[in-house]
Amino acid sequence: MSETLTAPAPRPAARTQAISLRQLRFFSALADTGNFSRAAERMIVSQPALSAGIRQIEEHLGVRLFERSTHHVSLTDAGAAFLPHALRLLKTADNAFVDMSDVAARGKAVIRIGAIPSVVPAAAAVVAQLSGRCDDVSFHLSDGKNDTLFGSLRSGALDIVVGVLGRTEDGLEATLIAEDEMLLVAPKDHPLSASSTLPWSALEGSEIVHFVGGSIGELSAAAMRQNNLTLSTRYKVDQVSSLLGLAGSGLAVGVLPRLYTRGLDTDRVRLVPLVQPQIKRKLMLFHRTKLHDEHPRAAALCALLVPALRDQLAV
Repeated sequence: MSETLTAPAPRPAARTQAISLRQLRFFSALADTGNFSRAAERMIVSQPALSAGIRQIEEHLGVRLFERSTHHVSLTDAGAAFLPHALRLLKTADNAFVDMSDVAARGKAVIRIGAIPSVVPAAAAVVAQLSGRCDDVSFHLSDGKNDTLFGSLRSGALDIVVGVLGRTEDGLEATLIAEDEMLLVAPKDHPLSASSTLPWSALEGSEIVHFVGGSIGELSAAAMRQNNLTLSTRYKVDQVSSLLGLAGSGLAVGVLPRLYTRGLDTDRVRLVPLVQPQIKRKLMLFHRTKLHDEHPRAAALCALLVPALRDQLAV
């Protein structure tokens, strides 16, 4: 038997300020478990206390967040729309508590930066430079795939991301840092290795090893589709070193952005720029539009990060 609830009357936006972090944690736990009993157990509260907290949020917002029945609890459309905002607020709050402790103990603001792996060496060099100039900042640097980093940026787990431009997203600001050209990776004795540049069409008929995912895989696969090229069904990789190994052995050729070839052992392969068309991935610095209000120190630091990263990536 379903529990019939009347949607609360809409309340002024200012009333949402009365929602507590504890209530948001109740909401998050119930959305995750889909069960009042399990959510209450996770939050170490009684089930009536959790139910009361959920009702209070719904009264403040003026909407019903969950559909309730005897055996099942699921998010309403309003609840599903509210969930990512609640999770971002909780992550921001968690970060703020950690940052306050760090500031109290060390007198430094924490700034969390995420970067795709190919940019990490440049980002690390920049962080090392800025650490000496910004005595009031404790830098945290981590890597990850492009989509993962964007998820962390949206949730508030990261303040700044250096990644690849994909689809534009509301609520994010982006600044171009560099454009990264695509290269053919081929054995040194391969017929294509003798050229200084190559059109994409020259790869027709070749066994082309490719990445199974990530920003490189998406970009190279799209470029090959545009040029009527077929990806190998025999060779798929997830690591740059694997692609280089396959190409170096003569089993296949591959495609990589130039930045990924920095510092790699290329004794057995030749790198040839691909043109006609010339396809470049755009490396950008991203942050939330509201970062200026949420974390002014991190927002101000972006003005230093952009030119410093440009210099590092231009080397």
